[in-house]
Amino acid sequence: MPTEVRCPMIECRRRIDLEMLPPFPRTPDPLPCLHFIAAWGPDRAEMAEAVLFALEGNRELLLRNIRPAEVHQDYIDESRADLEAAARRFAREATGEEHASAALFGDQHQRNQVARQFASIILGPDPTAGPSA
Repeated sequence: MPTEVRCPMIECRRRIDLEMLPPFPRTPDPLPCLHFIAAWGPDRAEMAEAVLFALEGNRELLLRNIRPAEVHQDYIDESRADLEAAARRFAREATGEEHASAALFGDQHQRNQVARQFASIILGPDPTAGPSA
């Protein structure tokens, strides 16, 4: 039985069969919907890795010179809870029917905020951003 999720964005609501997506770390081309960021679950990478690799090339990661393939797995494991919390906070998670597979969706602003938070968790606060309020 296919594992489907529905884009949670009100203007889209497209159904996506997660089993039809290419294996990690490849991203689908074209994206299954405008808001799709990443998918994870059995036979796929875990959420933190899937989202990090899906954001490769994002402006926020490029500015901080972060290449997902160069981030050590040990560090991802140590920061997994923070990375996953940031992804869930700034984008929208949709789970499959059996809750073993899920996907992350967001518009460009949400995608950038997730990338900004991932960069901050991986490298620490951005020194050029100035003091935070």
